[in-house]
Amino acid sequence: MWRIWRVIDPRKAVVLVGLLIAFVSTSIHLIQISGDRYNINSWHPDTAKAAAAMAKPQNAALPQK
Repeated sequence: MWRIWRVIDPRKAVVLVGLLIAFVSTSIHLIQISGDRYNINSWHPDTAKAAAAMAKPQNAALPQK
């Protein structure tokens, strides 16, 4: 194991791993809040009611000519 650290600078490796973890966690967070498809709170009753309320059309259809 010590030979790996002779090839790779430990400070750079720690910084790069930290940046990678920050990037992945931010990406996961943004994907989850971007839409209802990846909503992890769909089991909660209030969230299910809100999703059902948004699924119903709120406006009447436009009259056809």
